[in-house]
Amino acid sequence: MMTLIEKDTHFESFSWNLASYVKRLGNPVSTILLDSPCLIFQTPEVDGVIGFQLVRNHAVVLGDPICLPEDAAKLTQAFQLHCQQRNLRIIYFLMSKTFVDWAINNGCHTAIQAANELIVDPVNHQTHQKLRWKVAQSIKEGVVINEYKQFDPGTEEQIKDTVMSWLKEKHGPQIHLGDLNSFISNANKRIFYAIYNNKMIGLLKLVPIDRFDGWSLSASLTFTDAPVGVSEHLISCAIDTLARENCHFLCLGAVSGDELGDIIGLSTPAKAIANLIFKISKKIFKLDARAVYLFKFRPQLSQTYILVSGKLTLKDLIVLKKILHVKLCFQ
Repeated sequence: MMTLIEKDTHFESFSWNLASYVKRLGNPVSTILLDSPCLIFQTPEVDGVIGFQLVRNHAVVLGDPICLPEDAAKLTQAFQLHCQQRNLRIIYFLMSKTFVDWAINNGCHTAIQAANELIVDPVNHQTHQKLRWKVAQSIKEGVVINEYKQFDPGTEEQIKDTVMSWLKEKHGPQIHLGDLNSFISNANKRIFYAIYNNKMIGLLKLVPIDRFDGWSLSASLTFTDAPVGVSEHLISCAIDTLARENCHFLCLGAVSGDELGDIIGLSTPAKAIANLIFKISKKIFKLDARAVYLFKFRPQLSQTYILVSGKLTLKDLIVLKKILHVKLCFQ
């Protein structure tokens, strides 16, 4: 993990206490901060933080304020004032509808519903026939899923090698949040891995979010030549494990919808342009494929938004492109 330091009493370096805040007061999107270079904002009046990245003259906030719901307004107003004093434009990324309803009347001009969080209840989760078939195929091929519970240098090295090999295998247009190189074990993560022919071929990482009494799927990967159903097998095993622990909350991540949802603060022509950019992006990055894959788990949907403190500009889109690590490589 990269550490950014701002020499200011309100900005602290990314350190262990951020992980503590995310675990205790965070939301599913907050877990992205643990795998990203970021800064945190704090004020003495509130038990909580706001995690963000500085890009050009923009402060890009990732997820709702990490605090109790009743403290979100006070913490956000302090953050907005702090950014205003430093001429920083604010973009809020993947925010809840509750936050949007407040923010659009408190310093934000533009809101676009661009994605949905996917939530499952492991205890009451019911799989459909196609998912069961996929898992059965993986088991038939001899794939075994284990949870990494106790530190082992050999397994740790295998995990690192698996991540590096998977990253080298990736090609074509890419878009992602966070850094997979942090895919190692610690007290605040749970890792499941798939073994096939004595080789590690898949990984899945869960991060705890205590305020929801549950977990967030922070990252998962499988090799393209892995047997059919391995990725489904990994997630299903994680869900079954959480069900045995009487856990009722697991966030599988966020995916885009068929089209943009509610749009506030844009003119009719601007809305048309935004929808066109959205549809082109979905096609280039094959975002529908990820949605189809995760919908196999029958999740409940929770809307998430992009918010901008002023009118949406081309510079804002360039900043979002950087945050999303967009790579347009078609080889």
